[in-house]
Amino acid sequence: MNEADSELAAADFAARGYELTDDLKKADAVVVNTCTVRQQAENRALSQLGRLEGWKAARPGRKLFVIGCAAERLGFGTLRHKFPFIDGVIGAKALDGLSEELDKHLPPAGDGTGPTAGGETAPASIFSSPLSAYVTVMRGCSLKCTYCIVPSVRGPAAFLPEEEVLQQVRRRVDSGAREIVLLGQTVNAWREGERRFEDLLDSISSVPGVLRLRFMSPHPLYFTPAWLRAYAENPAIARHLHLPVQSGSDRILKAMRRGYTAAEYLGTLAKIRKADPDTVFSTDFIVGYPGETAADFEKTLDLVRAGRFGFAFCFKYSPRPGAPAKDAPDLSSPCGDITDREMRDRLARLLEEVKITGRDIFTERIGRIEEVLVESARRGKTSSNFNCRLDRECAPGALVRVEVTGAGKTELSGKVLP
Repeated sequence: MNEADSELAAADFAARGYELTDDLKKADAVVVNTCTVRQQAENRALSQLGRLEGWKAARPGRKLFVIGCAAERLGFGTLRHKFPFIDGVIGAKALDGLSEELDKHLPPAGDGTGPTAGGETAPASIFSSPLSAYVTVMRGCSLKCTYCIVPSVRGPAAFLPEEEVLQQVRRRVDSGAREIVLLGQTVNAWREGERRFEDLLDSISSVPGVLRLRFMSPHPLYFTPAWLRAYAENPAIARHLHLPVQSGSDRILKAMRRGYTAAEYLGTLAKIRKADPDTVFSTDFIVGYPGETAADFEKTLDLVRAGRFGFAFCFKYSPRPGAPAKDAPDLSSPCGDITDREMRDRLARLLEEVKITGRDIFTERIGRIEEVLVESARRGKTSSNFNCRLDRECAPGALVRVEVTGAGKTELSGKVLP
């Protein structure tokens, strides 16, 4: 989501005649887009701001903007007190007003008469393949999981109208995208009137030029029978789903307010696999949530084995201001909070278990026929989200059928079929 917001910010600059640069010395303006989901992410952003003081002072007229979730949490006053050289602060809830904020500070680049000056510019794919494009369909979240600061800094769930989403998709396709990645904190909760997420997926896959659809991150509570039917019938929907679970312990899941048990989560995986057995899943885990016992953690390892994930993002619990768990340090646990060493040990064990399971999923692709979206002449990405090296050159942007013949450390290899 932050990457998508950064691309939208870059488009606002492009509309004023500015261009991206990788050379800080050449930059007339810098935007630091911040995250606050974990304290480490916020600390890194603040450290980056401190390092930019010399850049700002080296040449008159340079501008520095701070945007995003940490900007929302800390606010203009706190950030300007720590970093008085900052020009603008735009929090996550106010990102729609970024253009107006830039108008206050930025002269047009050059003479302001270039082809993009004052116009609307499609966001560039800065972080992903030029053939893959982010499209935000909702902002915020209303679920209020106890470990999560997102509702505090991004606000309650707000869904973008379908036509606005389709306009974004058409612009990205016109700019060369062939894969659309829909973004939302609980993306599959999207709705507008009687329209639901499966209807939105059908509409987007009907846009000429859209070859593949991905979305992240869905929530287990919002997969409906209608969505399962659409998934089984619509080949444009990628056969990889990132479905966060966070823990394998029902006690911890209840404390987190996730709304499901471990068995119910695994039941959701089973229903999706029934709709398409070829589906590959990935997930998120939090280790060391307040009150997590050794028995709770063992249940998480059990869920890794039962869920059979291609990969997982695993994090140590990080207390966040505004998240209810921060004020409930032990949740009446008989063991209280675990030490940092215990947390690191559990994280290492979890990562190793995920690695073993993920390697099995990876090598099981050998012998399968995969649909690959070609990203460069000899490489592409499968619908199941694995990188794949091709045995011959193909046109970027094409969908090809590939027989997987090998699995290296990080990518598959395969033979392109007629």
